Amino acid sequence: MAKFNRRQIQDNALEILEATPGGIRWNEMLKLIHAFAPETPQNSIHGALQVLLSGSDEIVKVARGTYQLRKYQDDQSSAAIAQDDAVANEPLVLETASHVTISLLESDFYESFAVWLADVAEEVNVAVSLGGSVLRGKWGTPDVIGVLKPRAQDILKFEPQIVSAEIKIDPNQPVVAFGQAVAYRLFSHKSYIVVPKTTSEDDLSRLKALCTIHGVGLVTFMLDKAAPDYTVIVLPAQASPDMFYANQMLRRLLDSSPAVFNKLF
Repeated sequence: MAKFNRRQIQDNALEILEATPGGIRWNEMLKLIHAFAPETPQNSIHGALQVLLSGSDEIVKVARGTYQLRKYQDDQSSAAIAQDDAVANEPLVLETASHVTISLLESDFYESFAVWLADVAEEVNVAVSLGGSVLRGKWGTPDVIGVLKPRAQDILKFEPQIVSAEIKIDPNQPVVAFGQAVAYRLFSHKSYIVVPKTTSEDDLSRLKALCTIHGVGLVTFMLDKAAPDYTVIVLPAQASPDMFYANQMLRRLLDSSPAVFNKLF
């Protein structure tokens, strides 16, 4: 087969991306294009791919060295967001001690936990209720996110630190909460799980062990909007996030909610 020119290399790359909805690594794409046109020098393929991948709005970098068509990322994100929103917006119906039936949503506790994180735990200078689909990622959006920044009077300055939290009102969802909180450690210096005090002793014991092992903070609370009584069970360990995913999260936050981004940073 004749050598590919730059346009043909880029067209072939787009065809490969179209055929791989889950994304493909750079080196695999280079190998496939070279297999289509073995007479094309690898340096030519490399250069053409660099121009395409860095300059096309249709292509997104989803991980180090991995690229995907934006339309596929949006489709995956929309499906994950719909699932997360369905869970978050599903009310929990309870009967109080006075035999009054009440209905609660996860979002009922976002703001109060943001206040607790900043004013009581003093883990951050500022925290906001996030939740929903703000970050538009299939790995989810933290319910609350806060930032610890150096103050003017601080002698020793430091880089801003991100703290994320996942709140669950259903005491039967500890595994889901843990999985999401661990995922947030990709872009957070600290991560919390916040679960009801009505979580079973067995589940709570397992959560305590898992949180201790993986450095995730564990907080329990009362299913009472007026007096949630947040209580720390396990303190989170501070760790350095993966800066690729941290910057990816911040770009998404800036794009989707500039006001929230400016409040935090």
